[in-house]
Amino acid sequence: MIFGAARLRSDALATFLESHRVLVTVVLCAAWMIPGLVGRDPWKPDEAFVLGVVHQMMLSGDFVVPALAGETFLRFPPFYYLTAAVSGKLFTPLLPLHDAVRLVNLAYGAATLGLIAATVARLHGNGRGWLAPLLLIGCVGIVQPAHQLVPDNALLTAFALALYGFAVGPAQAIRGGLTVGTAIGLAFLSRGLLCALALTVTTLLLPLVCRPCRTPRAWRWLLVASLAALPWLVIWPALLYARDPALVSEWLSIHEFGRYRFDLPGAGKGTAFYYLKVLPWFAWPVLPFALWTLWRGRRALLDQVALTAPALLFVTTLLLLSTSHDKRELLALPLLVPLAVLAAGGLADLRRGALNAFFWFGIAFFLFFIAAGWVYGVAVEFGVPARLAAHMARMEPGYLSGTSGVMLAFAGLLTVGWLLALFNIRRSPERPFLVWAVGATAFWGVLTSLMFGYFDHAKSYREMVTSLGTALPAERRCVASLALGDSQRALLHYHLGLVTQRIESGVHIDTCDLLLVEGRRDTGTLEGPWQLLWEGHRSGDNRERFRLYRSTLAAGGQTTEGPE
Repeated sequence: MIFGAARLRSDALATFLESHRVLVTVVLCAAWMIPGLVGRDPWKPDEAFVLGVVHQMMLSGDFVVPALAGETFLRFPPFYYLTAAVSGKLFTPLLPLHDAVRLVNLAYGAATLGLIAATVARLHGNGRGWLAPLLLIGCVGIVQPAHQLVPDNALLTAFALALYGFAVGPAQAIRGGLTVGTAIGLAFLSRGLLCALALTVTTLLLPLVCRPCRTPRAWRWLLVASLAALPWLVIWPALLYARDPALVSEWLSIHEFGRYRFDLPGAGKGTAFYYLKVLPWFAWPVLPFALWTLWRGRRALLDQVALTAPALLFVTTLLLLSTSHDKRELLALPLLVPLAVLAAGGLADLRRGALNAFFWFGIAFFLFFIAAGWVYGVAVEFGVPARLAAHMARMEPGYLSGTSGVMLAFAGLLTVGWLLALFNIRRSPERPFLVWAVGATAFWGVLTSLMFGYFDHAKSYREMVTSLGTALPAERRCVASLALGDSQRALLHYHLGLVTQRIESGVHIDTCDLLLVEGRRDTGTLEGPWQLLWEGHRSGDNRERFRLYRSTLAAGGQTTEGPE
């Protein structure tokens, strides 16, 4: 018993929370999803170059060949870029472009959470669907990518759509086939062949390994899924081929099959067990409960669609990801969808001791982190305690306090709401997971309200790019670049309208009278006919250095580009 807890209890509030679970889930998901989407600059690495592609697409009107700062950029197919551009067109009158395009994640997030709720309701009854979205938003690994401009958010929706199709397929072959085929196509046009292959293999194997799916209608389900996926799989590659057959070759050999080529630069990172090492924290807390569900139903694993479909999708995706040399935490994101669906199905059978242990762990976990968020936020914004404030200032020199009274009030409201929820959610097998989701929402809201300006200052290139723009001579032929990353090229184009001529693309170093080089702090300046004009870096970054040189051999020339 916690001292003073009785004062926080309200029978009316407890009754409301218990009788309006769907409404509570919707409010929680919205409170978790919205903070962090707007009010900040694009962050590197992924978000910056995705914004660069969307920006280029909106400028050129070319929705077939993705491009970044004037060069073809085929890392991902164009669907996510296209939908982000539509979001940008809709909301730019109200918001800066980088915030407006990021709002597309609201649509993908709502679709993903709604689909997994519908899937669990279909598999386990209507009274269980509300819990699945709360399990997903409580996962540690989903927080950052769900609030960033990355195509993986569309991929998450594709996986949720596929699982819903698997759930309805045995009873409604046409509906299930249309859903699964659309999911395969969405995965392909958002993230490429690898993830679409994971859904395709699962679709083909499911009638073979899952007994309830092994019906005379299975062939109809597979046929409809194939027909539904076909336009998604064919139209864009055909348009790309019509534009230039070499583009299709580049896309397939480097960005698709290149995931399994170890002769490419950067190949060979990570081991085959990389994701098995990442998942225990990335998929916390759904991973142990999903494994419990599988263990409890192991004797009927192949007799229940609710077990077979998510388990098969998880294993297929994990194997394809593990055998690729391209290994990153972000790529594990779609694994969370089948894990959340599995976990939601087995919570009712958990022992009371396990439920109570997780309940108190969730309270202690978020009590520590929400309190830490307040302490660090107050130190950063108000300078108290002084010692911690000085330490934070040394880490990010030049940061100026910017938290408003509205943001402080929002953080306070979420904290009070979390405390009230702790003592007004009635005991049930779902209580620990609802408490965890409330804690995750409150912590994210406190963090974004009190610390986001500080984080944005640490991750943004705006000040550095503005400084570079001031140093650029008004009279110049062009700016060449060496070792400049995709994110930096994108931000230069976005903030300054500057498109550099990359030496890596075959441009001769003497073509331009200016040269921008990305390097490290301990890298010496260029020798020869190059005069250093400017040197800069992000505030608090002790590694990256950007240097602008002017050729002493250049005799001048006409300006061909400049800031917009």
